[in-house]
Amino acid sequence: MDFAAFLMPVISLLTAQITTLELARFRFPPKKLFIILSLEMLIQTALNAPILIFTGLEQYALWYILVMDVPAAITFFYISERRDLRDIFTILVTIYVSFIISIPSKWISQQKGDSYLWYNLSRIIIFAFMYLIIHFFIRKRYLQLQDEIEKGWGIFSILPFIGGLLLYFEYMQYSKNGNFSMVFMRCLITIIIMMTVFVVFSYVFDQLHEKYLVLEQKRILDMQNKAQRDQFEHHKEASEITNRRWHDMRHNILEIIELLENGKAEIAISYLKEQLGVGEIHKEMYCLHPAVNSILCLWSERARNTGIDVVIRTNVPENLAIEPMEISALFANAFENAYEGCQRIPEGIQKFIKVDARYNGKQFAISVMNSCLENIEFEGDLPVSSKKGGGIGTRSMAYTVQRFHGTKYFVAKDGVFTARFLLNL
Repeated sequence: MDFAAFLMPVISLLTAQITTLELARFRFPPKKLFIILSLEMLIQTALNAPILIFTGLEQYALWYILVMDVPAAITFFYISERRDLRDIFTILVTIYVSFIISIPSKWISQQKGDSYLWYNLSRIIIFAFMYLIIHFFIRKRYLQLQDEIEKGWGIFSILPFIGGLLLYFEYMQYSKNGNFSMVFMRCLITIIIMMTVFVVFSYVFDQLHEKYLVLEQKRILDMQNKAQRDQFEHHKEASEITNRRWHDMRHNILEIIELLENGKAEIAISYLKEQLGVGEIHKEMYCLHPAVNSILCLWSERARNTGIDVVIRTNVPENLAIEPMEISALFANAFENAYEGCQRIPEGIQKFIKVDARYNGKQFAISVMNSCLENIEFEGDLPVSSKKGGGIGTRSMAYTVQRFHGTKYFVAKDGVFTARFLLNL
C-alpha cells in the first residue's frame, strides 16, 4: 500500500483552492475562510484517499470529477461573493488548470515506477510555475473583468469546458495505453488552440474595459461641466446684482434720508433689510480639491433645494495621488446614490445626507450616510439598485476602491444607509 496516495487528494485540493483564491472574491473574512477550507480538505482527504488506494489511479480518475470536483465546486459556491455564472467560469478554469498539470505528472511518475510520490512532486513543481503566471499576469486583469462585466459568462464558460473535456479524454487515453508521445502532441495542440482563444478573449476584454472607462469619464465630465456652469451663472448673477447696487446706491441713500426726514423710520429700516438681503449669495468651500468641491457644491445645492438636510465635513487637499476624474467620480456616485435614496422616502419624513472625508497622508477615508427606506436589498456586499439598468455607479465605486487596494462597506440599518470607502494612496 503506497501511503503517498493520501497526499494526492490533498495536493489536488490545495492547488484548486489556491487557484480559486487568486481568481475569485469571497464573502467571508480570512479567518472563517481558512476554517471552512481546512474542514473541506480533511473531509475530502478522508473520502478520496481510500478510493484512490484501493482502486488505483486509473480507476480513481474515472470518478475524480464526481468525488473531488463536485464537492469542491459546491464549497466554492458557498464561500464565493458572487455565486453566479462568473463562478462557473472560475471553476471550469480551475479544473482545466488541474488537467494541464496532471498529464505530464502522470508521465513522470511512470518513468519512476508509477510512484504516487513522484506524481505528487511533479504536480507541485508544475503548479508552482502556473501559479506564478496566474498571480503576476492573469489575476489583476481577470478580477477587473469580473467587476466590470456581469453578463456573458455562460458563453465564456464554453471555452474552459471544452478544453477540460479534451484534456480529460486524452488523460484517460494515456492511462489506458501509456503512449505518452501521442497524448502529448494532442494535448499540446489543444493547449495552443485554447491559449489562442484566451488571447482573443483578453483583447475583447481590453476593448470593453476601455469603453467602460470612456463612458464613466464622459459621465463625470458632464457632471463637472454642469457644476462649473452653475457656479459661473451663480457668480455672474451675484456680480450683476452687486454692480446694480453700487450704481443705485446714491439713489437708495437719498430715499432713506427722505424717509427718515419724514418720520418714516420703520419703512426705512425695512428698506435697509431688503437691500442687505439682495445678492446675498456665497460660494461654498467644502474642500481645497477643485474637482471634489465642484461635485459637492452641485449635489448639496440640488439636495437642499428638495428639502434634504445636508452636512458636509471634508478634508480633501488640493493634490492627491489619484486622478481628479476618478476621485470626483467616487464622490459623485456616492452622493447621487444618497440623493436618490432620500428621494424615495415619503414626504413628511426627515431626510438627510452626511458626508465626511479625511486624508492622513497615506489613507483617504470617505463616509456618506443618508436616510433611506427599510427594504434595501443586497447582492453579496453590494446594494441592488431599484432602477432599470442601475448599479453602474456602485460598481464604479467598487472598481476605484479595488484599484487602490482599499476596502468598501455598505450597510442599511434602522432607516439609515451608510457607504464607507478607504483608499490607500
